[in-house]
Amino acid sequence: MLVNPLFLLVDDDPDDLMLLKDAIHSIDKNIVFAEAMDGRSALNYLNNIKDLTLLPSLVVLDINMPVLNGREVLAIIKSENQLKNLPVVVFTTSSYPGDVEYCKQFDVELITKPFGMRELVDISKKLVNAYV
Repeated sequence: MLVNPLFLLVDDDPDDLMLLKDAIHSIDKNIVFAEAMDGRSALNYLNNIKDLTLLPSLVVLDINMPVLNGREVLAIIKSENQLKNLPVVVFTTSSYPGDVEYCKQFDVELITKPFGMRELVDISKKLVNAYV
């Protein structure tokens, strides 16, 4: 049985979540989404998955969020045995060089959120091609 690819989107901005889902679905309508509005919810979601074959194909993670920020979530994901190989892309408005360096420590790409839908679709195409 084939399972549709699952992307976990972690962002506290519902508008950003909606735009990203629309852009990804414009490339591949078979992708299924799980959403978390903060870092703790994302980790709870991931830790409640008992069958590791059901982990997301990709986690798209914002940095600036309440409860647990993206840096904290990334460090926890990469330190847990069952999650450390999970593909993560940091997708944020932050252009702070320290965030880029932090992501490099974990071999994780940081993508700055674009202003236009066309750029968002281009980014989505790259994500789909790389992780589906």
